[in-house]
Amino acid sequence: MSVKWKLVLPMAMGLVCAPLMLWDIHNLQVIESMGMAWDTGAPLWPYQTPEILLFALNTPAAFFSNVLSNLLGLIGPSHYVPFFPAAIAWWWLVGLYFDKRQLVRRKPIWALALCLLAVVLIGLGIEESRWAFRWWWTYSRSLLSISDLFFLRAIAPSAWSLMFGLVALYEAWRRARLTISPIDPCKHVTGV
Repeated sequence: MSVKWKLVLPMAMGLVCAPLMLWDIHNLQVIESMGMAWDTGAPLWPYQTPEILLFALNTPAAFFSNVLSNLLGLIGPSHYVPFFPAAIAWWWLVGLYFDKRQLVRRKPIWALALCLLAVVLIGLGIEESRWAFRWWWTYSRSLLSISDLFFLRAIAPSAWSLMFGLVALYEAWRRARLTISPIDPCKHVTGV
């Protein structure tokens, strides 16, 4: 019996995201009750941690849901109204990719388009990660410190971009491999 990733991944991430969202909503209520008691803002641990983890796990869904939240004018905990379905839909799409990755179009133009997409995504990921590592090197006081949570938020978009680029490169390689003829001209040399 094969695993249906399009069902397993959304359910698993829903079980991870729901407690993190509830934790963040609770933290937002605590921050609101404190008023101006923190002159530099809420402490990173534990008050900003769930939001950072949610963003790192669901960066593509966060970008799409933030656009919708901005259009609807949602602020505070109400921004989770479009975020949770976007996260579930995102992980459903990832699961669908894993379930259907054996189906490949054999057109070489797809291999070229995916290769170009991979180059762009990998380039963006490397450039963004340079900025994140520069920030971490400048502001992190030690390895595995609280500031590493900020680094996680800074590096998440570049990590996702690099991952998308590597997947696009892999898919381009698969499509290019399928379009090459299986006959090897070196094996058909006569007189050997």
